[in-house]
Amino acid sequence: MDLSPADPAPALSHSDLALIEALQRDPRASWAQVAAAVGVSAPTARRRWERLVADGTAWITTYPGIGAGLVAGLVEVRCRPGTSDAVAASLSTHPRIVTVSAQTGERDLGLIVFAEDLTELRRIVQRDLGAHGDVVGVRSSIMTRVFREGSHWRAGVLDSPARGVGAAPSAGATPPLAAPGTMAVLGELERDGRAPTARIAAAMGSGEAHARRTVHRLLDSRRIVQRVDVTLDQPHWPHSLALWMVVPAAQLDEAARRIGDLPTTRLCAALAGGQSNLYAIVWLRSLEEAAEIEAQITRGLTARVLDRSLLLHYYKRLGHTFDDARRRTGQVPWVVASPPHRP
Repeated sequence: MDLSPADPAPALSHSDLALIEALQRDPRASWAQVAAAVGVSAPTARRRWERLVADGTAWITTYPGIGAGLVAGLVEVRCRPGTSDAVAASLSTHPRIVTVSAQTGERDLGLIVFAEDLTELRRIVQRDLGAHGDVVGVRSSIMTRVFREGSHWRAGVLDSPARGVGAAPSAGATPPLAAPGTMAVLGELERDGRAPTARIAAAMGSGEAHARRTVHRLLDSRRIVQRVDVTLDQPHWPHSLALWMVVPAAQLDEAARRIGDLPTTRLCAALAGGQSNLYAIVWLRSLEEAAEIEAQITRGLTARVLDRSLLLHYYKRLGHTFDDARRRTGQVPWVVASPPHRP
């Protein structure tokens, strides 16, 4: 099977990557701050970003933080032959199943599920997946700790952190994720990562000053996480390799930190409830790099790779859906739509 894009998109330019990295440091930074980081005017920075978004080249993804009391499930699904695409299309409409990917190896589909608690995760795995007519096998584990994920990735073209880019830590108590105001903020930022404070305040039913403080606290505490994603159809990092590993429990943190420090690591998480206790996804520039990157990851570690898989296609990634040509087609928010709060 040829895993390379049939018609790859043009490479992101250096100025595109600089703009993306400035927003990676603070997706809600003012355009004046972003402009200062990349050396252009504020209107130019805004216009370039709007072009990237309109072209489907880059966008801001907002999602609940795993450390905010959520249960994050890593689920492998086997389907009846010939039904994987149909099953993936069905599962992609589920708001709690945030990621759906086609994978090589013993599983047909790999899922990431963000559930409010273990009860909801069990219902999704047993009822929504296990009872599906075309699903013939389900295997799950739980991410107990995430050492690195997509919000830590940087394009790597800006020399040093720019002054003014990056929100200062906020003082005061952080509201829980389940609080109505928090869910209102998450709902608005899922739809628009740079949503104006006035719109968030209206959704919360509060004043703008309170809404602004709440947003800062939620982002600083990582109860809500934002990151800048780039199109799947790009030549910089066209492939992804997933690894399931076993590491001695006493060395898990050290191994995870070392793997997370590698610039190509997209996700590194501790697992519980399965054969593996460490999971990683790394980007590849070519398929030939797979063995080299795996050796680089395990070098010097008492880590054993139990299984490996190439991600063939993302049907859905953190709520955003994609077609067969890897173009972003829409979004399924994690926060289920509800009537706006009235003060």
